[in-house]
Amino acid sequence: MRKLLFLIFFGIISKSAISQQLWQINKDTVITWYYQDGDEFNDSTLNTDMWKYWYGWARTIFSQKEQQYYTDGKNLELKDGRLNMFAVKENIQARVVDWLPDTDSIKDGRKFDGFNKRTFKYSSGMIQTKRDYLYGYFEIKFKMQKLKGYWPAFWLYGGTPNEEIDWMELKTEKPNAIHVGRHSQKSEENRIRNYIRKKLWGDWVYFKGNLTDGDNIISGEWTPTYLKYYLNGECIAYTKLNLHTPKVLCANLAVPSNHGPYHPGPDTTIINSGNYEIDYIRTWTSNQDNEKRIDIRSYHPKSNSDNPILTSKLKSKTRFYYGKKSDHKKEGLIVSVFPDEKNIYILRVLGKDIPVDANFKIADINGNVLLSSKLKYGSNKINLNSFTGSVFILSIESYQQKVTYPLGRLD
Repeated sequence: MRKLLFLIFFGIISKSAISQQLWQINKDTVITWYYQDGDEFNDSTLNTDMWKYWYGWARTIFSQKEQQYYTDGKNLELKDGRLNMFAVKENIQARVVDWLPDTDSIKDGRKFDGFNKRTFKYSSGMIQTKRDYLYGYFEIKFKMQKLKGYWPAFWLYGGTPNEEIDWMELKTEKPNAIHVGRHSQKSEENRIRNYIRKKLWGDWVYFKGNLTDGDNIISGEWTPTYLKYYLNGECIAYTKLNLHTPKVLCANLAVPSNHGPYHPGPDTTIINSGNYEIDYIRTWTSNQDNEKRIDIRSYHPKSNSDNPILTSKLKSKTRFYYGKKSDHKKEGLIVSVFPDEKNIYILRVLGKDIPVDANFKIADINGNVLLSSKLKYGSNKINLNSFTGSVFILSIESYQQKVTYPLGRLD
């Protein structure tokens, strides 16, 4: 049996390829997610095979009275393994829709909203995937800027008719709040009864912490029957709904006006916004057949991959967005493992509470334990250079659940 395990693990490692992996280790089960794709933003320029710079149908959402024009990368900077997205106060003469003539009328529904070519008061940045996703687990590690009035977001967009999942919408003057939302094609599914009246599903969720103090992770779980929203591994919102339209993944920095959603806009004396700093974006799938593996030899380590993740505790638990306590009673930890640099891995542990007996171990192929340690919140660095051999087995135990995963050293 040990020989068979060795052959399986050696077959994986000998190809010089590994996969990132993520587990939801719950109190009654383990859900495994396989790395699908993403961007670590390690290069000096944006990967335009994966991303485009605008919606494809417009350079702004004019119906929301947004002030920005999304440029072709001018408002994006890749530096030190991070994507910095920023807005600049400047007048830009440009078309709302690239392929329409300057004098074409733009309409918001049936209402005239000006001509296609117009003056925008701000430039800003966004990225949107060129591919669609249908269900999965979506994750962004980021830091929010401190200047007031800006509108960073991370979301899935399903086109027209509108179907949308807003994992995170922020307002930079609210560093302890996240707006969650979703939009169904069925109008009756978009409203819930809030005591005496119906209102759109979606609202601000407040927590203990400050998004501008350091790195945070927002993630979202999209299945055929429900959506779950997470902040640093703690579920902050839950809704039962079947959204079944494939969607593109977006991250953007909008500039609201004083007369539209997410008002007010920024102070007009501010020329340059602070950075919406994105460390990485990763997507995961429950289908192992769609797993993407990483060539260790070409993997570029991040200088900040083990930056600490802030601890944030949910403060508001309104039942309309959080659901019932029974919806959350079996939730546990979110654990992922990914390469940091040659022969070094990061084991990341997120969640509300980590059991005192939760642990991880590194063993050789014969089962001899080489390292044993308690699970700690945040990043746990595993350095295989400390051990002799080429294949090792990582095991993680929590809530009487156990997962194992092969780690390889490439010398």
